[in-house]
Amino acid sequence: MRWTAIGSGLFCPVAVSPRPGQLALFARSATGELLDMRWEDGRWGEIRSLGVPAVRTAGVPDPVPVDWPLAACTGGGKRIHLFARSPDGDLLHMSGDGTEWGAFECLGAPASSDAGVAIPIGLVGPPAACSAPPDRIDVFAAGQTGEVLHTGWNGAGWSGFESLGVPALRLGGRDRSVPLSGPFAACRSGIDRMALFARGSAGDLMARWWDGTRWEDFASLGWPELQDETYPAVAFPIALTGPPAACGGADRIDVFARGARGEILHRSWNGREWGEYRSLGMPVTADAERQLLPSTGAISACSWGPDRLDVFTRAVDGRVYHCFWDGRT
Repeated sequence: MRWTAIGSGLFCPVAVSPRPGQLALFARSATGELLDMRWEDGRWGEIRSLGVPAVRTAGVPDPVPVDWPLAACTGGGKRIHLFARSPDGDLLHMSGDGTEWGAFECLGAPASSDAGVAIPIGLVGPPAACSAPPDRIDVFAAGQTGEVLHTGWNGAGWSGFESLGVPALRLGGRDRSVPLSGPFAACRSGIDRMALFARGSAGDLMARWWDGTRWEDFASLGWPELQDETYPAVAFPIALTGPPAACGGADRIDVFARGARGEILHRSWNGREWGEYRSLGMPVTADAERQLLPSTGAISACSWGPDRLDVFTRAVDGRVYHCFWDGRT
């Protein structure tokens, strides 16, 4: 895989594939605008501004800017869906066909009950979203107590928020709660399976599966390992330094995260087992010295076919870089 710079002054990139052969990359500008950039016919198009993303709320005369980062999915067909968190913790949704866009709408927030009165409790982290044809969308976010919250679109309407509980891991022979707060990733593997991924408190990769009927508990997928320079036969675990990104296919899932040195790490599920961590390296400068450019921002990943993976990240030079796998490289 070779990293290529595709733009500067872009922050919080998130990518989605509306159809085979096309990519839509969304990012924030330095002034807070929502930028849209498309890959089609083998090349990147011009950057288009969709304005400052905002939502109108009841009793507030002026639009309220949304929080970053955003989440994106297609939901079947050619329509793109964007999700965000409002400053008050509401889940926001905007959709468009790539040419015409609606405005962000508020889908509400989870609520607790006190004496029969529903009290909204805002989301504490950015949403993650995944979709399945023809019209299924699932959105996840972290709640106030570190639990995983879920809502879904079934083609006719949005469900209410449900809690999937606070993640727990068995440590020292006991189940211990591991509340979530930072960004996490969601993807589908086929029609009936979904997976959530998060960076654990110890820097490991955590995963949770939906098998079509129920959610399994979070399980640790461990850490990448680094060989000792003095004793190469000895390896020791190294913590991940950023949240994961994930994309899935019919019987495959690919997860990406930032390593300790700023490199992008990759691990894949082939339908039966997890492979080892593999480094995709990092971008390098174009001058003769070829200096390494560690990743500093979030990673985004998407797939538009069985032999196509696209990965994006922002490096220390302020540019967004892109690399892809086409089944050969």
